[in-house]
Amino acid sequence: MAKQLREQLRQLILSGRLPHGLKLPSIRQLAGQLSCNQVIIRRVYLELEQEGLIVPRRGVGTFVCRPQECTVRERSEQLLYHAFREAAEIGRNSDFSAEEIQAVLQKVLAGSQR
Repeated sequence: MAKQLREQLRQLILSGRLPHGLKLPSIRQLAGQLSCNQVIIRRVYLELEQEGLIVPRRGVGTFVCRPQECTVRERSEQLLYHAFREAAEIGRNSDFSAEEIQAVLQKVLAGSQR
């Protein structure tokens, strides 16, 4: 759950769908909305903070940061990297070799289906 939430929030922030300055729900609020443990949300927020994507302001809340002067291309590259990393992890967890994972990527790039 934490990994999926972190990736979803990261993509929303990097794509601009969660704009700079937006106040995020509190840890307690988001945990309640998602029916999950507050520890999970705290960990996700901490990881996003370490990446420079959000900033907590004591007594005020947690806010989306302005991406570090990234160009649109750099943000797109970050999203692509994270998507490929996730796909590679799925492949490894399914006992695919690196060559098999690369073959699937080549099919995707070529536009073919399965």
